[in-house]
Amino acid sequence: MGDFLSVPIRDKHSEDSENHFLRYASCGMQGWRKNMEDSHISDLGIGGTSNHHLFGVFDGHGGREVAQWIKKKFTNELVQNKNYLTKNFQKALFENFLRMDTLMQEKSSKIELAEEAKLAKLESDKNEQAKDTVLKGIMGNMMKVDSDIALFTGCTATVCFLDEKKAYFANAGDSRIIVCKSGVAYAMTIDHKPDNDEERNRIYKADGWVAEGRVKGK
Repeated sequence: MGDFLSVPIRDKHSEDSENHFLRYASCGMQGWRKNMEDSHISDLGIGGTSNHHLFGVFDGHGGREVAQWIKKKFTNELVQNKNYLTKNFQKALFENFLRMDTLMQEKSSKIELAEEAKLAKLESDKNEQAKDTVLKGIMGNMMKVDSDIALFTGCTATVCFLDEKKAYFANAGDSRIIVCKSGVAYAMTIDHKPDNDEERNRIYKADGWVAEGRVKGK
């Protein structure tokens, strides 16, 4: 969610690459949001090997801060996971999702998220003088920030890890992985929507509630 523009920004930001194993392409567009709230990772040859590859999409909720932070942290934390090192990739992905949530609560991460929030505000501010003023404030107060941005923003996380033999999928939220084979699309993940009984029960057990098909009506 977030504030909207009067006219959508339709500029496309694309990238593509390939190696001996695969070829990929990605494309993102800001659209109606005042800031681009989504991020993605396309990391070939992670963990010091040419045989492991990681792709992910992080759809920002309430801002871009968490989505951008996850983009910077996810791969590095995954390759340090003990289950990744012992090639238990399924468990490593599961634990890395939890790791992101735990790491986000550390003071250093709160500072990084607060700084990202200030930069996002700068980009949406068209007044150059105001930008200069805020930038000076950022540099002067960078180490004093202790706001918990993650309490007010978030993102989905949908990732695919590939080795030479298998593809592993993991998700939190309602971004979806689709595999197309011979012209037929297959969903590899299940959306975590509040109208899904299992997800709805999880929300209420966590002292949340659902209104108009959204968590806490948001």
